[in-house]
Amino acid sequence: MKVWFSLLFSLLLIFAGTAAVQAQDLIPNPKVLDESLFSDGFGVRGGTLTIDNVDNPRTFNPIIQFESSSDAVNAHLHAALLEGGFGSADALAEAFEVSDDLLTITLVLREGLTFSDGEPLTSQDVLFTINDVVFNDDVISRKTLWLINGQFPTVSAPDERTIVVTTPVPAPIVVLINLQLQEILPQHKLASFVNKLNPDVAPGTFNEAWNIGTPVEDIVGAGPFRLASFTADQQVVLERNPFFWKVDPEGTQLPYLDQVVLPVVSDDSVRLLRFINEETQIYGPVPEDLPVLQQRQTDGITTIIGQQAGTTGDNFFTFNQDSANPNLKQLFRDVRFRQAMSHSLDRQTIIDIFRNGLADARFGPGMGPSFWFGVQDDVNFPRKDFNTAEATRLLDELDLADGDGDGVREFGASYPNPGEPVEFELIVPEGSRVLISESDFWTQDLESIGVRVNLNPISFNTLVGRVSGSRPAEYEAVRIAIGGGGDPNLAADIYASRGPLHLYKYSDENAEDVPEYQQRLDELFSRQAVTDGDARFAVVAEIQEILAENVPLIWIANGFGLLSFREDQLGNFAGIRLDATVNAVEIVFRKDL
Repeated sequence: MKVWFSLLFSLLLIFAGTAAVQAQDLIPNPKVLDESLFSDGFGVRGGTLTIDNVDNPRTFNPIIQFESSSDAVNAHLHAALLEGGFGSADALAEAFEVSDDLLTITLVLREGLTFSDGEPLTSQDVLFTINDVVFNDDVISRKTLWLINGQFPTVSAPDERTIVVTTPVPAPIVVLINLQLQEILPQHKLASFVNKLNPDVAPGTFNEAWNIGTPVEDIVGAGPFRLASFTADQQVVLERNPFFWKVDPEGTQLPYLDQVVLPVVSDDSVRLLRFINEETQIYGPVPEDLPVLQQRQTDGITTIIGQQAGTTGDNFFTFNQDSANPNLKQLFRDVRFRQAMSHSLDRQTIIDIFRNGLADARFGPGMGPSFWFGVQDDVNFPRKDFNTAEATRLLDELDLADGDGDGVREFGASYPNPGEPVEFELIVPEGSRVLISESDFWTQDLESIGVRVNLNPISFNTLVGRVSGSRPAEYEAVRIAIGGGGDPNLAADIYASRGPLHLYKYSDENAEDVPEYQQRLDELFSRQAVTDGDARFAVVAEIQEILAENVPLIWIANGFGLLSFREDQLGNFAGIRLDATVNAVEIVFRKDL
């Protein structure tokens, strides 16, 4: 999933750099992009692209970031060994080979690669990134995705350009997906933060490396852009990486653009106005924006509705089962409460009113369409559909009654603090019209069955900090979304006990009161990673069935992908294709130059 707290509203970005050199002058074997990708022809160097970001980046460290405000920047500063979905699979690695026994993958780096500061990028940087950072117990990373039968693969480097990944059992798909997701970091800049070169550095400080106070020249990568400046609460500026390793078919080094500017604008309505007024060139609309945008198609605005774009990722309410409030902790851990909350959610009305009908109701986790079972045909899929009577019955069963007749239930004698009202805070990003409206709609339905909700819109980064930035998490309930999806292994980020986005109950990682269904999920996630064919479909189906029955998240809707951009100003911008928004980052250029 480049899941990650893409946490919620995926921001669509494109980037750029400086220096009009030919890549052949930099590396002997650059990646030449296919001519079919250049729908508007080859670009002209220069220009600035402006795209609003929902908040400040919280970190420039791509390993520990799980929110879209940071990913909007970091995704374009770094590169992985392999690519997926854009051009061919080769990236930093010019080639890879899978052994006949499927236990070993061998990759060869492009000759002469450098980071954006001009320092060499070698196999030692790959070993550092994977072995010393990602697999490090002290680092908050997506290490869960690499586990194969409970073990990490062995990653070695026989020379400066060769990397060998060996797994305990055949699992090439899992390894290749992780190699596409994993940014390669510079050992020369970050080694001291993992106690590799400096024994005086305390373990775990990598989680604080490359914070927003770090000098921009210390933040380097191998992506198309590098960080030029950051002004808190104002903007991030990216410039072309003069050492980038891709070229167009004519041999011109990419990217074309000189720079990308990312102003911080948290309010949906303000971002819409800025886009209409030509202050930005790309905008991710909410459904209620569509009438306005479609009326302006003659003004150079193109709006794409990708009907398959929402088949992956998760869009939900959830509850903190590690809540500091002992009554809420006990309540949230009871599956009957979570089922009651799902039955209290009128998904279809939410879709009709707040999403212009551009979504389908969802009752289980988001995975790639080839693995998606049940919602369409109800086969072995326990839907907790809108049913106020059933929600009321479950709450009654939970020893929650309105004893004083004020319309709000109280906790009964089976709870640590009986007599307290059944009440919790629901946090939501303050700039999102849709999320706030959906949350307010749901709270009214909850009040009708005796549950009081205090809706609290807060800044996006504050919300992310409370949900994922501390252990235990510091929230009671949250309305949020996690973008990404595809292969089921990526869902382990959320639903496996050790997943970095296991936000509903982080304490599972410490084996604290882990319910049987969660133990079974951990076993199944481990099994599906090394299972092929129909047998894997069966394992993934059971994962989805268990999650739908135990509802750790209250899934809401499978929304269509929406994207608007100024076709009169941008060239080679791909927009939404199939199940993802494809941002042709390196090849976009400004038509109006």
